[in-house]
Amino acid sequence: MLKPNPLKALWKAGKPAFGTWITLCPHPRVVKIFAAAGFDFVIIEMEHTDFSFETVGTLAMLAREAGLTPIVRPPGTMKPHDLTRPLDAGAQGLLLPSIDTAEQMRAIVHATKYYPLGMRPMNLRGPHTDYVTARPAEIIEHVNSNTALVIMIETQRAIDNLDEILQVSGVDAVMIGPDDLSQDLGIPGELQHPKLFEAYERVFEVCHKHDVPFGLSAQNPDMAKKWVEKGARWIPYQNDAAMVFNTASAAVPQLKSIGGRSDELK
Repeated sequence: MLKPNPLKALWKAGKPAFGTWITLCPHPRVVKIFAAAGFDFVIIEMEHTDFSFETVGTLAMLAREAGLTPIVRPPGTMKPHDLTRPLDAGAQGLLLPSIDTAEQMRAIVHATKYYPLGMRPMNLRGPHTDYVTARPAEIIEHVNSNTALVIMIETQRAIDNLDEILQVSGVDAVMIGPDDLSQDLGIPGELQHPKLFEAYERVFEVCHKHDVPFGLSAQNPDMAKKWVEKGARWIPYQNDAAMVFNTASAAVPQLKSIGGRSDELK
């Protein structure tokens, strides 16, 4: 059976989707833990990790089986095979960094969708098709419609071009990358700067205009609530490294206090 993409079903129903990132521990059990926790999707990070394609493929295939939508952030978008290899390995979508122009997005759609939407290299028997036997036209239509393309807005140029970018058929959702956007705006790392929030509002406005799901990461439930109230339907929550660190750093001081330990004894 060809597996549907649960993420797209949530968006079609107008509901927000919540997921997280794998950036630290590329172990299959982490995927099972996130699935058991109830997340809707998992982003497998390649832009800022040393994960191999083999590792990414294993994680993506297990996520599919566990009912999580596997999304891969590739190391870049200039080389088509950086996009199609994770898709062939089982990813049901891509988180595309630094999308600045409609022309760039059209090229990506052409590379990642099968005919008639594009010219993705033809391979109809693999993890991405669940090894099913079906008519080629049925497989092609299913894969094309269930492959999610989420674009990252990380520059002022991208914001200026966003109205045109969202007119490209194939854009499924928008994610703001606040760190790189702050750097491009001349306020690197100042994530509470009014200039950055003004940029957010412009992105939200354009996405609402085109009825395209949008969002950005949340580091706590209150932040997630804030984005949902703005209309966000794409919310990655923390990541594996942050969850481990935040849990440990909250507990350890309490443990040391229970044990009568002072800071000098660290």
